Amino acid sequence: MRGKLAAAYGRRGHQNSALWYVYSPRTDRDWVLRSDLYFEHFVLTEADPSVIDVNYAPELDVPHLGPMQFAAIVHYSDGAVQWHHVSDERIKPNSDAAAQQLMLSDAAEHAGANLVCLDHQFLNQNRQLLWNWQRCIAWMTAARGTALAPYMTEIATFIHAREIATLGELAELGARNLFALYAAAAFRLVQLGDLNSDLDEHPVSMTTTFVARG
Repeated sequence: MRGKLAAAYGRRGHQNSALWYVYSPRTDRDWVLRSDLYFEHFVLTEADPSVIDVNYAPELDVPHLGPMQFAAIVHYSDGAVQWHHVSDERIKPNSDAAAQQLMLSDAAEHAGANLVCLDHQFLNQNRQLLWNWQRCIAWMTAARGTALAPYMTEIATFIHAREIATLGELAELGARNLFALYAAAAFRLVQLGDLNSDLDEHPVSMTTTFVARG
C-alpha cells in the first residue's frame, strides 16, 4: 500500500483534503480514499446490504475527457451497476461542469451503468447510520484474518429460532473473550443482508437489535 499512498498523495497535488487508509470488509482488501467525502461514501456503501461488489478506486477512460477517477463503481444484487461521482461542487446550468457531467452520464449509459452524483448533504442525511457503521467497520476490521463463518452460523441459527436478539444476548453465546468476534459476525450478517437491524435509528449498544429476515 505504500506505493498506492504515494500515488494518492501525488494526485492530491496542492489540495489539503484528507487521505483515508481503510479496510473494506465487503471486498476484504485495503483502499486509499482521497477525501472526507469519499470516506463518508465508503461507510454508507459498506452499510448497504444491496451492494454485492464495489471498486473504491476506479479510473475509467471516458470519451472526450480521458482518464477520470470516480468514488466507486458499485454492483447491486438486482444487477444494476452505478458509477458514483462524489463532489460538493455546485454545478451551474450550461457550465463546463454541467457539460462534463452529461458526458460522464452518456459514458456510463454506454457501459451499461448509471451515473450517480453524490454530495455532502446526501451523504449526511442520516448521521446516526454514518456514525454507527464507522464503528461496525472498525469491529469487522479488528476481526480481519479471523474466520467469522462459524460465529455467523451460530448467530443466524440463534436469531432465526427466536426471530430477534440484542447484541447483549449475542454476547452471551460464547466466552467473554470472544464477544468481539460475535459482534463482528453480527455486523457482517447485517452487511450481507442476512439480518436486519436498528443501526439506522439508535447508537450501537448492547441493546442494538438484530432481526431475522423473511
